[in-house]
Amino acid sequence: MPAMWKSFLILLTMYAIPVSGASPEPTEAAFRKELGLGPAVHMEYRDVECRPVDFAGFVAEMSQPGARADVEREVDGSAVTMTVKTRGRPGCPSPYAPVTALPAFDLRDLNGKQVTSASLAGKPALLSFFFAKCVPCIREVEPLNRIAAANPQMNFLSVTADGADEARAFVKRFGVRWRVVSGAQDFIDRMRVKNYPLLVLFDAQGRLLGAKVGGARDELEAANVEPQVRRWMQGLLKN
Repeated sequence: MPAMWKSFLILLTMYAIPVSGASPEPTEAAFRKELGLGPAVHMEYRDVECRPVDFAGFVAEMSQPGARADVEREVDGSAVTMTVKTRGRPGCPSPYAPVTALPAFDLRDLNGKQVTSASLAGKPALLSFFFAKCVPCIREVEPLNRIAAANPQMNFLSVTADGADEARAFVKRFGVRWRVVSGAQDFIDRMRVKNYPLLVLFDAQGRLLGAKVGGARDELEAANVEPQVRRWMQGLLKN
């Protein structure tokens, strides 16, 4: 589960366990505060059958063994839907329209320089979504470095929900030469990123061309990353 949402499991567990001499009542306001979601963000909840439930129903469902929350966020950040998911059950369809263009964002790279969606306009952009403990992400670093070096006419941006210190350690250890933005959980949620590593390609006007899930599990697969990504990019940009 993405970093931003880890703490809410602890919060829900606290709500679900009676405390001797006290009767803590779960409140959506406290839940929103824990997740850093302001009152303007519309929130909805669904049970394991994809049926709408209120916050109390969601808390009760999350007390099931092995329950986790599948988080969906509207592209503009105006709404969030949390669906209870348990092992063996199929996922629910997204309540929001698919992502078709680069969502607006305003972030800082690891050097403290501003990176915005507007700053990527005018050139095709390839975004790489990763996290530090993702082994397939590590194996893709060198192939992706070579792809960026061979395509100066494009924008390349690596995006992670990890904190700046963890991201810097990753960059230093594995030699990432892409521009990196950290702490980008909101943007990651709005991009509907569910699998890592993930490459997402946009054209010069910010229109989504395609997404490609990585997964180099060993050196042999890593050797195929560069030619595969090159062919994938060239085909989408040509069309």
